[in-house]
Amino acid sequence: MFVEARTRPVLAEVCRRLGYHDLDATLLRHHTNAVYAVGDVVIKIAPGDHGLERVRGMVAVVHWLVDRGFPTVGLHPGLVQPLRVGGHVVTVWQRLDPAYDNRITVSELGTLLRDLHALPAPPVPLPVLRPIRSIERSVTRAKILNDKERDLLMCRLEAMTASWEAMCFPRGTSMIQSDPQIRNALRDFDGTPVLADWDGAAVGPREWDIATVAVHCRRFDPPGADAFADFTAAYGWDATSWPGFEKLCQLRELQMIATNARKSRSGTEAADEVHHRITGLVDDGPELRRWHIL
Repeated sequence: MFVEARTRPVLAEVCRRLGYHDLDATLLRHHTNAVYAVGDVVIKIAPGDHGLERVRGMVAVVHWLVDRGFPTVGLHPGLVQPLRVGGHVVTVWQRLDPAYDNRITVSELGTLLRDLHALPAPPVPLPVLRPIRSIERSVTRAKILNDKERDLLMCRLEAMTASWEAMCFPRGTSMIQSDPQIRNALRDFDGTPVLADWDGAAVGPREWDIATVAVHCRRFDPPGADAFADFTAAYGWDATSWPGFEKLCQLRELQMIATNARKSRSGTEAADEVHHRITGLVDDGPELRRWHIL
């Protein structure tokens, strides 16, 4: 079970190697990964089933982005990464903003994604985005779902599969971040917005990144529905003009629900939120349209 009691010993060992005391570390979040801040670094601990080769690919992507001058968070230079500690894969990052709450605007995110999508393909093997397969796997493995919820999600997936396979993406494919949002970006100390969290870096349609932003704008507080217009102006293309965009957003929402269902434990706030989102697929009342971030 991926809980703080299991990641604290890993944190202690990494802090020992870096010359920090783990009691000085602050837990920033503990969901997909365990993320701790201590001194001038951020320590990211992946679950034990997180593949080492996958993280190595992510590290290579980050080094490539830094070499090209793309604004992102750099890895701590004093270590050969990733680390393997206590059965977990660990990365150590430069800590940019100790306050950790000075996130960027949706408009700035639009500029970052525009520039990212304009880059050539990196000389790094990347997985190909396959949302249908990942949703099916997540729904199958999720332990918090009852039979009715599981059937609902699988029926939705079946209905969307043909739409996904028939989509012709006007923006084409490139390296995508796959989960761009204002919570996956920070500011450097000089105020420069930087994109972070490259765990999901993949080859896929650029529209997938854009749909992710649209879903966050409509589902979470902040930024609100009007913010997507600001994103569009900065990115330079109106995704809503493409007829397939709404169906892509619905598929993205389904993936977000399924992924969090797989990662959540029964009896937790995360599980309650997953059930809330599934209820909203059937009953689209105003109180169900808004999601809480996990």
